[in-house]
Amino acid sequence: MQTQHSAVLNALQRAQRFMDANAASLGTLNSSGYRRVLDDVVEALSGHAVNQATSKRVGSGETARQRVLRNVLKLNHMRPIAAVAAAQLKLVPEFTALRMPSANSTSRTLIAAAGAMGAAAAKYAKTFTDAGLSTDFLVKLDQAAVDLNDAIGNRGSTRTLQNAATAGLRSQTAKGRETLKVLDSLIEPQLQGDQVLLVQWKAARRIGGKTPAVPRTTVDAATPTNDQSATKASGTAGTSAAPAA
Repeated sequence: MQTQHSAVLNALQRAQRFMDANAASLGTLNSSGYRRVLDDVVEALSGHAVNQATSKRVGSGETARQRVLRNVLKLNHMRPIAAVAAAQLKLVPEFTALRMPSANSTSRTLIAAAGAMGAAAAKYAKTFTDAGLSTDFLVKLDQAAVDLNDAIGNRGSTRTLQNAATAGLRSQTAKGRETLKVLDSLIEPQLQGDQVLLVQWKAARRIGGKTPAVPRTTVDAATPTNDQSATKASGTAGTSAAPAA
């Protein structure tokens, strides 16, 4: 959630609290259409923010999972096939398909290469099993490619949700700004006779306002004031030992 979206959501929530706390001074505004719009926008913005944050976290997990599955496909399944082929099948027509793909291949390219490798290796399955690969090595190769393909699809779905949440934030942020403008035009006339509440409202609906810092005390609690110093000095003088006779 970007700063601008947070600022609008904060202003909307302050407006809600102000209207709730000062219902008696606002007439029927709390039951008006734009009060309902205000509540709806707050709910929508909050929901989009949660969805965006969730999809980002899930997306990061899917990206990491995709990286693991790439390595599983390449190192656990494709590399043994390529190694055996390089040792025993260099002269067969399918040898090119039995070689490892480029190290910087994309996940999609890797999946395609695994499919081609499996098809080529199937013609020489006995060569591979005699060399030590399991009898179901082609099934395992295919499943590893399917798992990686599923991870790519999941990451795409997560990215779609994240983009939708971001678009929703932009849309509801714009709607929230307009809602505050309309409410401002309705609330200010109601508060013309109460300058204190009017100032409070203007502060509440202001977007991007910073919370004022807690003012520092003018006197350090650990440092005695002049009066305290004088009292202390007086007390010290009064308790001084009398001069010896």
